Amino acid sequence: MRAWMWSMWVFVGLLGLAQSAEVVQRTYRCAGGVQIRAVYQNNFDRVGVVFNNQTYGPLFQVEAASGVKYSDGRATWWLKGSGSSEEAMLISERAGRILAKACKPVR
Repeated sequence: MRAWMWSMWVFVGLLGLAQSAEVVQRTYRCAGGVQIRAVYQNNFDRVGVVFNNQTYGPLFQVEAASGVKYSDGRATWWLKGSGSSEEAMLISERAGRILAKACKPVR
């Protein structure tokens, strides 16, 4: 738990959350039982993702054929659907592989 909190505080510093009042945090449970924390900022213009004690971001919204996609060229957080059908995945652009898939928000 402490590692996650430290990662989140580092991430909060990266995003400069002290300057923004619009912050939304969500927890996702993915295939294989892994958990992801996402912090959205500026009306969902950017996001930071904490997965496996590693922080990805800030990731900025980029064009997507479907859904909402965030990227920094090294990692991508991609959401599709909404409400009960919302699903996300985390992709490592560096490694060229999916790190987490079938991520559903924990409500």
